[in-house]
Amino acid sequence: MENIEKIIQAIDIQLIQKNKPYMLLAEANRLLTSTRLIADNKALKKIVESGLIPHAYQTQKSPKQWRIPLSEKGKAEKEKLDKQNKQRAKENQYTIQTQILNQPTLCCPFCGYTGIIPEQFRSEPYLICPCCHSRLDNPLWFERDRAINK
Repeated sequence: MENIEKIIQAIDIQLIQKNKPYMLLAEANRLLTSTRLIADNKALKKIVESGLIPHAYQTQKSPKQWRIPLSEKGKAEKEKLDKQNKQRAKENQYTIQTQILNQPTLCCPFCGYTGIIPEQFRSEPYLICPCCHSRLDNPLWFERDRAINK
């Protein structure tokens, strides 16, 4: 029985990693023989047919296939991971937005282009608009010049 739990856990982990709703019997066989949880290809079919993996089911239409979806524990784990990933995505988005907001920007008065001034051009007295190719005063240059003259 402990071996059955390890088999279910291995399948759950693989399904979560690949973000798949179920695994076919052949895929599960390859996984479990490579991890040495089962000895041969026929062992898993016997386990599934005997009902030891209760959430496994066989399709009704031809060709009939055994499918093994996430177990209840696997579903709970996936939900937990999805929540964590969603929270991380929000945090990353906030971090990126903050980094962008803290960057010096240039707004072209001729075409309306607005963009971040690249690091390598911040010390140049003039900038070229990448859209309309107008020559513009670098706002950082004049701020620095004012600070030096004070």
